[in-house]
Amino acid sequence: MVAVTSPKATLTRDLVTPSAFSWPAIPRPISPKTLLLISLTHLRYKEKTVSEAIHIEVPIAAATPQVFRALTQSDELMSWFAEQARVSRTEGRYDFWGRLTPESPTPEQGSHRLLSWEPDRSLAFIWPVRDAETTVTITLEPEEQATLLRVVHEGLPSRKRGQASFTDFWELSLENLRGWVERRVVGARCDFSGEMHGDVHLEVEIGASSPTVFHALMTPAELDRFFAIKAVVEPHIGGRYDFGWGDGGPVKILELTQGAKLAYSWHFENEPPTIVTWTLENSGGGTRLTLVHSGFGRQTWTEEYHCGWLNCANRLKFLVEVGPSWRPPALTMRDRSEV
Repeated sequence: MVAVTSPKATLTRDLVTPSAFSWPAIPRPISPKTLLLISLTHLRYKEKTVSEAIHIEVPIAAATPQVFRALTQSDELMSWFAEQARVSRTEGRYDFWGRLTPESPTPEQGSHRLLSWEPDRSLAFIWPVRDAETTVTITLEPEEQATLLRVVHEGLPSRKRGQASFTDFWELSLENLRGWVERRVVGARCDFSGEMHGDVHLEVEIGASSPTVFHALMTPAELDRFFAIKAVVEPHIGGRYDFGWGDGGPVKILELTQGAKLAYSWHFENEPPTIVTWTLENSGGGTRLTLVHSGFGRQTWTEEYHCGWLNCANRLKFLVEVGPSWRPPALTMRDRSEV
């Protein structure tokens, strides 16, 4: 779902936030070699761009060879990124397809040509999507006890109303990459094969107690860490519940059961009033989170909400599982709403 000023299309913050590895609010300079790689790749293969390129980065507490292996080994890619994958440097292929990829491509549609490959440093490939030939460049920079991974995805046509945001897809994917490399844990993954119309219903398993998860949902400082900005919570029926986005989102609490359930009204201009309900149940020592966003017409395309809420629920999962050191992937772009 999109920028802070239009969260229905991104439901996530558009801030560059310091992480456990002390990366600053202003993006650090990219090395000349990395900048040259990105520039040459984009100049050579760039299609007509109708939206801003996605720029996203995430620190991963692992050495660069380990991260590069997760990006380039087919079995590893299928663990955190795609339902099916086949990578061959010799054949110049970086193929992935199936229900966990936007547009749910077939094997033929999921064929991607490699543009460059520098072991433990970078790779780039063509991604045909939304009837356009887009380019993805991934670079790795070693840091003290970590690797800074950057993704630039260029050439994406603007998305249609109701269509999932690629910023949400990349944030969700890179959070899962980090979880896979660091802890061999993968969270929510969006299934693009089904009908995404009408109400949203999703479940996420969280390795933390229900009181811990509920605390994160009801505490402004915790909400600000994963998808709010200056959140306001008045913890009673009829109380204000606000993510601080300014142009829409949560309004007031409709139902509240300590440690188990939270429901609030939701409204954006040009949309009918809807209701968001979070339900928490004990599950094998952890918590099963169920989120329902109801009140949409049966024919309303809600792919953006499905993917956006999964991204947010996934952030909540890793926030409570990892603890105070967790920070979300950082976007270093001006406007995420179009893609």
